[in-house]
Amino acid sequence: MSSESLHKAFREFGTHNFMIKEIDECDESEFESKTNYWIGKYTPEYNNIVIKEVPVPVVEVPKIIGPKKPKPEAFVPWNDAIRGTGKHFGYRIRGKNLETGKCSEYESARDAADAVTGNPKNNSNILLAARTGRTAYGHKWQIIEYKRIKRPVISVNKKTQQIDTRYESIAAALRAYECTDKNALLKSLKHPGRISWKGCYWFYSNQS
Repeated sequence: MSSESLHKAFREFGTHNFMIKEIDECDESEFESKTNYWIGKYTPEYNNIVIKEVPVPVVEVPKIIGPKKPKPEAFVPWNDAIRGTGKHFGYRIRGKNLETGKCSEYESARDAADAVTGNPKNNSNILLAARTGRTAYGHKWQIIEYKRIKRPVISVNKKTQQIDTRYESIAAALRAYECTDKNALLKSLKHPGRISWKGCYWFYSNQS
């Protein structure tokens, strides 16, 4: 006596309660895939065929490798070496030590800040004190001379990230590009490496 679940069902419920119906046609090459499909769709209770996984063919797409682009040299960083000495402000500063009464003169507020505080970046506080008549860092500050000093600028190509040209001053750079409005160039100099002008990033240079 057969132990197949379908045959057991025949015996239990009677063959008159079952019907054979054709649901698809296929040739021998499609038999396994069609069987898997219909069993997967209907999940029959009395079918003991083990569904075999049909492997999905993996199609490898060839990768087209073009010529390598030349790697640009590292972008010029914004640092104190490029920033310069700060003497472009053109202010000669005199500071009077409030404790000793000694007066000292400096070529720039940056030099004064470096000498008094050890940090040249404190120059803005000294300039503010000199302009408003206040004191800063234990000194009374005074502007004794304003000199219009030319400060060189350099352009760095935005695409190649290479230093392009060095100009002796902002005016020289404007003349080279036949421009009269310096606001856009000054904005680029104020935001080095972030805002460009004429396809270049602009930096102050401390090279004389």
